[in-house]
Amino acid sequence: MSDERVFEIVHRGYRAYGRVYPHPEPRLGPVLLVGGAMQRKEGWGRFEGVLRRESTVVTVDLPGWGGAEVLPARYGIGFLADCLAAVLRAAEVGTVHMFGGSYGSAVAYRLAQRHPHLLGRTALFGALGGIPHGLHGRMVETIGHLRSGRRERFAREVLATMLNQDPSIQLARRGAVERILYTVFHGLGPKEAAQYEQNTLRLLAPEPFDPFPAPAGPLLFGVGEHDSFTTVRHCREFAAACPGSPFVRLRDADHPVHLRCPDELAGLLQRFFRGQALESVPGCHPVEYPALTR
Repeated sequence: MSDERVFEIVHRGYRAYGRVYPHPEPRLGPVLLVGGAMQRKEGWGRFEGVLRRESTVVTVDLPGWGGAEVLPARYGIGFLADCLAAVLRAAEVGTVHMFGGSYGSAVAYRLAQRHPHLLGRTALFGALGGIPHGLHGRMVETIGHLRSGRRERFAREVLATMLNQDPSIQLARRGAVERILYTVFHGLGPKEAAQYEQNTLRLLAPEPFDPFPAPAGPLLFGVGEHDSFTTVRHCREFAAACPGSPFVRLRDADHPVHLRCPDELAGLLQRFFRGQALESVPGCHPVEYPALTR
């Protein structure tokens, strides 16, 4: 029988959910996973399974995610970071190491700025504080397709924006990842469709995401080498705002790194969370330190 524990909190009138999967004899501290805008707390798959071999794992449905309710776009990333802090306190697992991916990276980064006492080490992949400027129009169009009931067009446009479409490059699990994401986006129910719209509008807000001051705790930045959504250049520039932070590129991956290379990503995180050297990590290009070479 699983010892998994799911709990609910209310933060400023909005519900959020936490899920704790405890390890009876952990060899590494607890790990918190904060994912993309349509990520559900139960949906981390093999990536979470690898991490659970050594750690207690905490996953979340913040307002606007999964089983939680729709969060209007006027509530910003700071609200979500404070809500995440409240979930962590209720989880009662102590200090956690954190992985933030895509949309979740902005929330994770703000948590590290505002509530550093809750965290050990933080890894951010596909890091963004908003939709990359050149993709604003395409993301607005996806909302239009969704509102008009064009589900096939909507799902295809989201995948074309999020995934690298170049057939000449090598991507791990190409067919499987596309099928998984197509099923997610094509099958959105009314609540999930409203969540997608408000979450996207939040990231399209005109106020720039301020990376300063850099969080005090150790940070790792990473990206899939073929990411066409949050590109290598974009993520490298984000990392450069945090002097001394390592930056890695995962081979054969684009934006959804935890789906493309779950074993390699989990192994990299376990090394980083232990404070071990990141040289010659399987599945990664050599580590860089962008702030030192700008």
